[in-house]
Amino acid sequence: MQRSGGFPKGSWKSVERFDSCRWSTRSGVANLSRLTLVLGAACVLAGCSGLPKAGERLEASNVLDLKEVKLAAPTELNLKAELNTTEKVDYLHRSASRSFENQELRHERDETVEFTAEAFTAKVEPEHFTQVVRVTRKEGSVDLHDFAMPEPGEHLEISLTPKAQILRASDWPRNSIFYVPPVSLPAGPVSVGDTWAMRAQWAALADQVPYELDMVSILKRFVTCGDDTCAEIEVSGEVAMSRDLQMSMQQTVLFKSEWRGTLLFALKAGTVVWSRVDSEELFAFERVRRDVRSCLEARLVEPTKLIPGGKFTGPACENFRTGFASATVAGDGAGSPRP
Repeated sequence: MQRSGGFPKGSWKSVERFDSCRWSTRSGVANLSRLTLVLGAACVLAGCSGLPKAGERLEASNVLDLKEVKLAAPTELNLKAELNTTEKVDYLHRSASRSFENQELRHERDETVEFTAEAFTAKVEPEHFTQVVRVTRKEGSVDLHDFAMPEPGEHLEISLTPKAQILRASDWPRNSIFYVPPVSLPAGPVSVGDTWAMRAQWAALADQVPYELDMVSILKRFVTCGDDTCAEIEVSGEVAMSRDLQMSMQQTVLFKSEWRGTLLFALKAGTVVWSRVDSEELFAFERVRRDVRSCLEARLVEPTKLIPGGKFTGPACENFRTGFASATVAGDGAGSPRP
């Protein structure tokens, strides 16, 4: 595949070749305890089921069953860090995919990866701070670089501003997913009901295909969160190949993406203590198509003072639907994707 962004004619003539292409299929970003993490990309068809509807919270046990707090004035949301401290987070990513060729189901797969990451704050400056991120546990074969995370045995040294702009991410290229802001934070103080947007661009690590992210955040409410107060934020967004790439392609490649999720952001600590994102995606080229549904959940392990109820049981992606509709046909008679 050409790194310039073009698609050599006939390069995706089979599902096997389609699956072997190293597309970056996890997009969108949220910060979870200031550990950079790319949200599982979501590509959804018009009218597709499986994602929560607008205004519907993603429940996870009793994580969101918290006491609501009323704040008298608008509040700033800023990342914060305390020198020589460590934050520990458990992650779970579940996905279900199926691939079609000539409208026939050829491959179906469920995949799970669990890992634990630790972020040590090595430096705190007036305008930014630096953390060293390491993955201490991994179960599963998914490449963690697709999540903007280091693999076990590696480390990621990342410097961020309070508004989550990344100044440095080890030796990763500046146009990579590692430089997409890890969380979307408002520029000024916000109140319940306020919304803000984020746009970002990056190139996939494996093939340099350019992507664009459009993301919206809504402040739903404030809740008691351990020893802190948390902002409950609903996030949603879309990812697409860059408009310039789409206009330059001679072949039609359909890539639709959407996701929706919820996170808890601790105000005093300046970190995310819990997040859940559900997503769906569609990739289609000529008579080849791939559908993916995924869930990504992260829960803070340490420090325990920030955890609602004092302890999480661990991420579970509760009620995540791995199954698809029973139909095995993936398009109309001409091989074009079905909405």
